[in-house]
Amino acid sequence: YMELKEGSVTAGAPAASAMPKGAWMPRLSPWSDEDLKKERERAMAFPDPANYKGPRYTNASSLDEAWIKKLIAFQKDGGNLPKKDAYLLVLDTIARLRSETTLMDVVVKPGQTLTVFGDLHGQYFDVMNMLDMTGLPSETKPFLFNGDFVDRGSWSIEVITLLFAMKLKDPDRVYFNRGNHEMLEANIIYGFAGETGSKYDLELFNLFSEAFRNLPLLHLINKEILVVHAGLPGPRPRVWLPGQTHDPEDAVPVNVQPCLLDEIRTVDRYTELSPNSYKAAVDDSPRQEEKYETDTRMIIDFLWADPRGGAGYGPSYRKSRGVFMFGPDVTQQFAQANKLKMVIRSHEVKSQGWLQDHPSLMSVFSAPNYLDTGGNSGAFLQLTPGADGTLNIKPTTFTAVPHPDLPAMYHQQYITNKHPHLTRTMTKKQKDMGDEFG
Repeated sequence: YMELKEGSVTAGAPAASAMPKGAWMPRLSPWSDEDLKKERERAMAFPDPANYKGPRYTNASSLDEAWIKKLIAFQKDGGNLPKKDAYLLVLDTIARLRSETTLMDVVVKPGQTLTVFGDLHGQYFDVMNMLDMTGLPSETKPFLFNGDFVDRGSWSIEVITLLFAMKLKDPDRVYFNRGNHEMLEANIIYGFAGETGSKYDLELFNLFSEAFRNLPLLHLINKEILVVHAGLPGPRPRVWLPGQTHDPEDAVPVNVQPCLLDEIRTVDRYTELSPNSYKAAVDDSPRQEEKYETDTRMIIDFLWADPRGGAGYGPSYRKSRGVFMFGPDVTQQFAQANKLKMVIRSHEVKSQGWLQDHPSLMSVFSAPNYLDTGGNSGAFLQLTPGADGTLNIKPTTFTAVPHPDLPAMYHQQYITNKHPHLTRTMTKKQKDMGDEFG
């Protein structure tokens, strides 16, 4: 994506032979302030819908709890915001996210409880069920959504609209981390692009992609708990060992010097990962990295890595090259070096919705009965300061609730039928890699 920042509009595009003349392609160049201003002007010219009965969005100052509740109910009954309102909502969210940083610091005070949600994956009816249990975010109940808001489930627009509205109403009480499904490649393959196109248009999808590129990657809670979507920084030097297996005894040892939070704060998070990003994320022999390479490699870790039971680092099951799994000794070294009590991550289905993978690592996954076939529970974690001031972590597990009779990834047919050039070069991947995106 370094090339995209310099203005390229060809990097990562399918081969020309697979793309019909005039076919839609996702925007691959960044948005300037002037670009966003023109897009706002274009949105303001959209006609108002006739006979519309739902809530209207004009700006963040118009949002209150009653508006949020009205939106929840309206979407439950099958409604969506007008196109103009959806554009303005995403544009305002982009402006807010641009003011945030790669690693955000959050303070949970006595009397407050921070709720951490794992993967949601467009399961709107399960999100509503969680909010019935937690209540809406407030001064005493801040929320942190830990990535993978969209894709897979067939109500991703409803989920992300609600989340963005809550963020704009309470920007300092609602926090987001980017997940591997807040990425253009995943969204085109796993449903969100198609859903946006079928419910609005694909130019709005381009704006959603811009919002996702500006999402923070990590949150540090009370300087003692780090929350990240997937995993921890990988081995240094980052060398791929041919023939390394998934045997826990076949490991790359922990780093001599652990990565520190101060270095993570300097990561340029504004990026898209292409298939080539993973191949380029490892070397055949040790060498000095450029900063953009180090940043990209850490972003891959934050969005993709998984824990394992064995020591050190090993190859991931998710990609053929470039993604690592990390053992309990890696977590312990990282936590001790950064004075952390716990690392919280998501990214993986857990049968009870959460799991303490390592002594200093917990996973939380909030999409029960994932893909309508998983049979798993969902969970959320609540962080509350104890009498001694340190944070206590309380998991809550729940089961899936009924939803309208619509299969998972229903809207992917929009891309398959209307934009087959976007999927043609991915057919082999879908067959060979299956569930690599989590």
